[in-house]
Amino acid sequence: MNKQRQVYIFILNSVLTVLFCLSNALAQPENLSLLREANIGITNAANANPFQFHTSIRPYLQNEIQVLNAPAEKDTAMPSSKKMALRNYFSQAHALGIDAGKFFIKADPVFSAIAGYDVNAKDKLIQTSIGFRTQIQLGKKLFGEVKIESFNADYAGYVDSVIAQTQTVPGGNFAGKTGTGFSSNLNTGYLSYSPNSTFNFQAGFGKHFWGDGYRSLLLSDNAYSYPYFKTTAHFWHIKYVSMVTNFKDIQIDPGNTNTYRNKYASLHYLSWNALKWLNIGLFEAIVFQSRQKGSYHTFDVNYLNPVIFYRPVEYSLGSGDNALLGASFKIKIPGNVQVYGQVILDEFFLKEIKAKNGWQDNKQGGQLGIKLFNIGGVKNLNFLSEVNIVRPYTYYHKNTLQNYGHFNQPLAHPYGGNFYESMSTLNFKYKRWFVATKFIYAVLGLDSNQTISYGQNIYRSYDQRPSIYGNTMAQGLKTTLIFATAKASYLINSSYNLRIEGSIIPRIEQNIYGTKKALIFQLGVSTALDNRYLDF
Repeated sequence: MNKQRQVYIFILNSVLTVLFCLSNALAQPENLSLLREANIGITNAANANPFQFHTSIRPYLQNEIQVLNAPAEKDTAMPSSKKMALRNYFSQAHALGIDAGKFFIKADPVFSAIAGYDVNAKDKLIQTSIGFRTQIQLGKKLFGEVKIESFNADYAGYVDSVIAQTQTVPGGNFAGKTGTGFSSNLNTGYLSYSPNSTFNFQAGFGKHFWGDGYRSLLLSDNAYSYPYFKTTAHFWHIKYVSMVTNFKDIQIDPGNTNTYRNKYASLHYLSWNALKWLNIGLFEAIVFQSRQKGSYHTFDVNYLNPVIFYRPVEYSLGSGDNALLGASFKIKIPGNVQVYGQVILDEFFLKEIKAKNGWQDNKQGGQLGIKLFNIGGVKNLNFLSEVNIVRPYTYYHKNTLQNYGHFNQPLAHPYGGNFYESMSTLNFKYKRWFVATKFIYAVLGLDSNQTISYGQNIYRSYDQRPSIYGNTMAQGLKTTLIFATAKASYLINSSYNLRIEGSIIPRIEQNIYGTKKALIFQLGVSTALDNRYLDF
């Protein structure tokens, strides 16, 4: 180790030690749900008090929302007795709870039963799931959770076509065939430790979302869960996350776990509330495959470095790994208005961009959006509208072991690359009622055959591109997508988000080969704890 590197490590360790000692306050290290509608009260309160809270890093921690004076959209009621107690499933308490002072355990069933019908295809659509969630806390520093959920569903035709291509259920793992439908699992779990209010350490198997929009071009909860180790530091007006993950490439045989190959990523995100009206974010990800050492594949420990902007070090290692850089912003405007955005850079060569010649490695994307809170003075009436544009071959790599994907699913936007999208949502929450509408208009450039890649499917090699220059937005099989949703739900139990829900989903997909239409009606009951993206 050279002297310069020793100095850097000494400085880093000194800074971390000082931050570690800044606060001895105990923290509650529980992760809140990623589900958007479960966080409406939090995001609304954060708009009124933005200086101490970072909305762009989810899941939120329980202790973080204390600065907002806004409780999480959940009920953590425990039995008054310290003995085990079965609870009324339709009350606000957990189904099973033990409270022994500094130790408690909570357990809840997780299930769904949703019936649907596609008027155009004349198909019955049945979705069911069953599982459980268990949470354990030791004192105020250590918290653990395990959630296991198994799905069986007959999906709409447009979802079936994606499953046939990826061999996975969107947001879940491998799609096993069950009669006319598919089975899959959506499992998560983590162990969270907060020695004080500055640091949190987590090891788990789950999902994350970085950004202020409905979509994220940096890291979203679109793909299946993955193993991770995450360190979070929250001090002054800064929140910093360093995370190492283990993604899976399942291209060889999606149904055979013995053929799954490991790929890793080192991800960093820094959020800075620079002013009461301005947040700035910086993002970095390095995706790499396991290194060959003799007859063994090993993890490259160089990527455990927790410092952001590792790209120069990555170059110094002579690495050809896939590096992505990004930035985000959020501006608060008087009148309960926010403007936000993101930029993702997979490759960036200014000379080629200025040339405007459609070079293959001009791989960038951008997002611009606006949020309106408590419209017209009506509490919890919110509006969001955003535009997302991603150039062809963004998130790609020559080798799928180094693309920005996991389990045959994109880790950022579910469309992959080579698209532009406009989407808007309007939602309203009143007591236990939640009503939401969503409208999406998108243009995608799909692949018309299996020999040429036009830049949308990130699991195709960019060596299959039609040309080095002359690449344009939505090239290939230009496809227009219109997707809308109107949904209403009634909350029965907020502890595990048990609710009755109904929805109407019209969808139109059009290209030179014709028009595909769907009109879906759904009604059912579910314990919704995760976002599921079937809006494609």
